[in-house]
Amino acid sequence: MVQLYEISWTEAQKLAEKTDVAILPVGSTEQHGPHNPLGTDHLIAAAFAKVVGDRTGVAVLPVVPVGVSEHHRQFPGTLWVSQNVFREYLLEVALAASSHGFRKILFFNGHGGNTAALIEVAGILRRKHNIFSAVLMTFPPGVGGHAGIEETSMNLYYHGQLVHMERAVDTLQREALGPLKITGISKLGSFEYPWDTIDLTDTGVLGTAGKVIESKSATREKGEEIMKQFTEGVIDTVEEIKKAKLSELLSKPHK
Repeated sequence: MVQLYEISWTEAQKLAEKTDVAILPVGSTEQHGPHNPLGTDHLIAAAFAKVVGDRTGVAVLPVVPVGVSEHHRQFPGTLWVSQNVFREYLLEVALAASSHGFRKILFFNGHGGNTAALIEVAGILRRKHNIFSAVLMTFPPGVGGHAGIEETSMNLYYHGQLVHMERAVDTLQREALGPLKITGISKLGSFEYPWDTIDLTDTGVLGTAGKVIESKSATREKGEEIMKQFTEGVIDTVEEIKKAKLSELLSKPHK
């Protein structure tokens, strides 16, 4: 058993003696269309972390369920914290874990809005605290469309009882903000801007401007196929991190 919150302190002590690696799943509580649960990102991150933890024997810390999600705020149920609060909280959780011997902290991140802050936290841990840290997005490269086919299929695979496919919608994305052309989720022409989900979609199913983002054809089988090869690759990398000497992974001294 590797879920930290399910074991006693004596078992945690024995676990830390066996491995210096801990997985910290992180996600969000935010809208994911009318058919997916608000907890999609942290539920997937936690489920994926459990699979990897079970296969590798490394500790899995309790999931952090609220992240940097203010851009979804117009949709009821969405929760968010500032990047500063998020960074400080994750840093202190990681430092607490490291005090017990977990000197390699792997963030399993289910929400893209968290990424910049997590990379910064990983840098602080590695450069200032002699703790190796790295960040993993808990879905394969190329998977796109917030609440679209792929993400909905992953939900169906991990916790299908929470998905209401009868409510799933395919949504044409807007491609203008007033007189300005939206050229990417966060782009107006060549400019980056502080976008909100509502700028592109009223349903919360979100993707490329001007495109129809589909969710109605999602299936559990697609979710399993999406995650199969990706899972094996992540497990291989975690095993390599387990075997590596901590000193080999830390930042080199400044000259």
